Amino acid sequence: MGHSEDSHLDAAIIRALQRDGRASVLDLARAYGVSRHVISERLRVLTERDGLRVVAALDPGVAGHHVLTHSMVCVDGPVSPVAEEVGRLPNAVFVSIASGERPLVFESRHGSSQELLETLETVRAISGVREIRVTTYVEVLRGFFVPKRRDDITVDELDFELIAALQADGRTSYRTLAQVVHRSPSAVRSRVQRLVSAGVIRIAAIKSGGLSASRFATGLGITLAGRSEPVRQFILESNSIEFAARSHGAHDFIATAVGSSSTEVLATVEALRALDDVAAVETWAHFDLVKEDYARAMGQ
Repeated sequence: MGHSEDSHLDAAIIRALQRDGRASVLDLARAYGVSRHVISERLRVLTERDGLRVVAALDPGVAGHHVLTHSMVCVDGPVSPVAEEVGRLPNAVFVSIASGERPLVFESRHGSSQELLETLETVRAISGVREIRVTTYVEVLRGFFVPKRRDDITVDELDFELIAALQADGRTSYRTLAQVVHRSPSAVRSRVQRLVSAGVIRIAAIKSGGLSASRFATGLGITLAGRSEPVRQFILESNSIEFAARSHGAHDFIATAVGSSSTEVLATVEALRALDDVAAVETWAHFDLVKEDYARAMGQ
């Protein structure tokens, strides 16, 4: 198989695992008309070389995280030491060094507004931090965890044990999971399927997120001049917006546009700016991803 064929197959496998992280090697082989050996080998390469992971992400609400925020920080001096310190905070799920006058960007999740205030106090106490601008997410529209539906089911200790194992490796076999929780493989299978169908967890491939010469990621802070619906539709239909949330605070929407070139990302930004209902689009280029841990452990 040639290099370009490999890369096409790799892209197809990643897309399939983003839809269903537990798709079997046999299912993938049948879908793409290749042998199971070829699929197993491509999965090995994607995992070992490209840092592809398949993990379970937990609905933030189930984890007790009801306040989700995006913060941009003014820093005096080098940003790296501050970013590393913010990355050590358990509430921080995303930390990046970016361009612009607020070069440290982080997302955090909290059980309450009080917990958010305590986190902000901790960040302000870090040497070099001058000012924090906070935007609160009202609804996540696109991202690693956006459940298509959310049923109200009771989640017990056994469920949380299974979720913890799947957060480490979403493709762990039912046989192995059964050994971890001391239940039968069939009982474990029905538990996991119940959690997935209720929207409590989503098991999917997460790219290393890494920024590279062929992967430009730009943060967008969108301010409305009119109705939100046309902007929401644009975001949901865009091929280059990987993450987006309806928000209040500094911006009305926060998003991340990703492309194989800066030209590709710029086209998305310009198309957004052309919408009548958009007043302004602020942008910041992500230079270095310090932490990306959306599938982190359950709430404390």
